[in-house]
Amino acid sequence: MSAVMNPIFNLPDVQQFIKLLAVPEVEVVFNLMVENAIALSELKILKRLADVEKALGLNDFSDFKEEHEMTLPEQISLLAERIDNITEPIQESVKPRTTLEQKATELVNHLKAVKPRNEEMFLNSEETMDFMKSGLSEPLRMKDIKNPRQFKRDVIQKAKSMFPFIFLDKKKHGRRDVRVVYKPKNDTMQRNRMDTYIRS
Repeated sequence: MSAVMNPIFNLPDVQQFIKLLAVPEVEVVFNLMVENAIALSELKILKRLADVEKALGLNDFSDFKEEHEMTLPEQISLLAERIDNITEPIQESVKPRTTLEQKATELVNHLKAVKPRNEEMFLNSEETMDFMKSGLSEPLRMKDIKNPRQFKRDVIQKAKSMFPFIFLDKKKHGRRDVRVVYKPKNDTMQRNRMDTYIRS
């Protein structure tokens, strides 16, 4: 209930007191009495206000000690600095340990660079075979061997097991035309199933 609506303000003595407050000298005395009441209050109003100011960093005390409880702005600043300093550990790619892993890695690197077709990045069976013959590094290329299909199969299976974003698509294209598919959305910082590859 507002002061205007409170019946107590209609009492004659109260009305007289309000009129007296209009006198400058009376107003000064009244203000001193209020300040004194606040200062001596058992609620320790001034101390609590000072603590709030200090915590919020709103004060500018010249005697502010170097060792003090951190103000809210100081805590925010420190937190922001810590966030800025947080850097994810650099994860280096683990070098392939075998020639088969080298072949699989080169195949995947090549696959990741092909132009998308129908919003997919893939190599069909013929393209994969061509890469085995001429796209791999010279020492790793498919030479005159008895079973080239087995060579290709071993490489793509190794790529699939090493890299979680490599998939083999057989259903839509028949058994013999196996597409090797790269799915970028699966290409994350996670370790692969063999724990031999980490994307940098």
